[in-house]
Parts: sequence; structure tokens; C-alpha cells
Amino acid sequence: MGLAAAQVHFLMLTQRKADCELDISLANNQKLSLAREMTQLSQEYSSRLNAKELAYYSKGQYKSINYSYLMGYGSNSDAIINGSAPLKQENSMILTDYKGQAVLSSDYARAIESATGVSADAYGRGGTFSTDKIPEILASLFIQFSADQFREVINGGDATKTINSETKNTMTGETTGSSTMEVSFTSAIQKIIDFYVPIFSAAATNGWTTEYNEQIKNNEDYISDAIISGSLQLATVGPNGQYEEDTSLRFYTQAGYIETITDGEANEELAAWYNAEKARVNEKENLLDIHISELSTELEVIQTEMQSVQSFIDDAISNMSWGA
Repeated sequence: MGLAAAQVHFLMLTQRKADCELDISLANNQKLSLAREMTQLSQEYSSRLNAKELAYYSKGQYKSINYSYLMGYGSNSDAIINGSAPLKQENSMILTDYKGQAVLSSDYARAIESATGVSADAYGRGGTFSTDKIPEILASLFIQFSADQFREVINGGDATKTINSETKNTMTGETTGSSTMEVSFTSAIQKIIDFYVPIFSAAATNGWTTEYNEQIKNNEDYISDAIISGSLQLATVGPNGQYEEDTSLRFYTQAGYIETITDGEANEELAAWYNAEKARVNEKENLLDIHISELSTELEVIQTEMQSVQSFIDDAISNMSWGA
């Protein structure tokens, strides 16, 4: 190899050495990025692992807090009268937004509009109204009872209905006798009143809103997450529709009205997700380690060859000087 060829070869080795050093630097930066990603992954895993959800205890198991448990089952009177669905321990505990407006379903909003003429605005928020209209609101929801019957029971009276019956001859079809019977609906109506009057009293005094209905409908964890974050709140309704003081989330959990629990099944899914993500990051890091190792080996070879070529060039120049 001549001097010119050696110099060209040395330049090519220098360029390749620079490329290897750059690639090693970039790979190390990628490893730093992966280390940060792993730290963030571990932090997210820890945060989600320690996250709790709000629940209530019913029939030997915990169930996630939902709108129906807190605010009722619409016009399904059987859920309230016969307890065919889980009912909260304290009727005065209701769901509000951060402004203190009662969070109402569309059915409840329509009942208010029908009874009071008060409609929601474009954002789904409705204003206050007279508590005197609550019997009409309840009658609009539970059409088997009248507003007068609700009003009678609210005022401490009884709600009865007279049922007339006739006895007929099965052969001739002739009426042979008649009787009347007083049937009391007071107990059933009282259960509806106990559950719903706090809700509509709060709406009458503080206003109401339906703006969260879509989120509630489409996300089963929305209520629990929103109460924990504070965007929705629990409140205890007083006798005149006002809210009692010192009713924080801690108050309700300490009182035993709701529970904060971790979801064991969700934690298993979370662990599987974390392990998969960690394996993905580790695989990337291993590939980078292999790439860095290969580049480092090549760099050593290049540096050795550069030393050899440089020595050849130095010797060639030295011989040319002696020849001169």
C-alpha cells in the first residue's frame, strides 16, 4: 500500500470511528430515556396499585358506588318499597357537584320540569324551586300514587284507598253482595318519601344539574373517581334542604356509609400490564446493550488499525525525508 492509499484509508477509518462514537452516544442517550421511562412506569404502577375505589357492602360483598345506589332507581318503586335493589344506609346522603347542585338523572329533571315549569339551561343546570312542589314531583315519578297522597303522608297523615268489590253467582252472573275495603299505601309512600325528599329538597334549595349524565352512563367508575378527585361530592341534606357542615369524604367513610377498597382483580390485571411493559423496556435496553457492545468492539478494531496505518504513514514520510 502506497502513502496516498494509506492516507485515504486513514481518513476512511477516521470517519468510521466518528460514526461509531456517535452511534454509541445516541444509544446511551436512548438507554437514559428508557431508564426515565422505567421510572415513570414504576411510579404509575405504584400509584395505580395504591388507588382505591369507593364501595358499599351488600349481601356479603363490596360493590362499586354508583349513581343508582346514591340517588335511587328512577321510577322503579319496587327498588325503594320492597328493597329489590341495594339501598344506601343514610337517606340524607346525596350526590352533588362542586357547586353544591344536586346531580339528577334525566327522569328526575323531567319530573321537576313537569311539576314546576323550571327547565334546565343549555348546560343541563336547573334553578331552585319551592319545596311545596315535591309531592307533584314524586307523583310524576311514581304514577301509581297521587300528589295528594304524597302530601298527606309528608304531613303525617295516612294514604288510603277504598276498594269496592262485588260477589256474583257464577252460574247466573247475578250480583249477590258487595263489600268495601280500605287499603293503606302509607308504608309504601313513606319509604319513597324517606329516600327521595332529601334529594329533591336539596335540588329545590341549591339547584340541580344533569350535565354529568353522559359520563355517568358511559363510565362505571366515573362516580367513584369523581368523588375521590372532588369534582363530585357527597353531602348530607338537612331538614330544610340545606347541607350539613363537615361532611367530607373522610366523614362518610368513618361513619361507615361507604368504604374505600382496592380491587384485587384489577390489581392482578395491573400487575400483568406492568410486567408486560417492563419486559418491553428491558428488551429494548438489551438490544441497545448488544448494539453498544458491537460498536465498541468495532471501535477497538478501528483504533488498532488506525494506529497501524498511522505508523506506516509516519515511516513512509520519514523514509522520504532521508531519501531527500
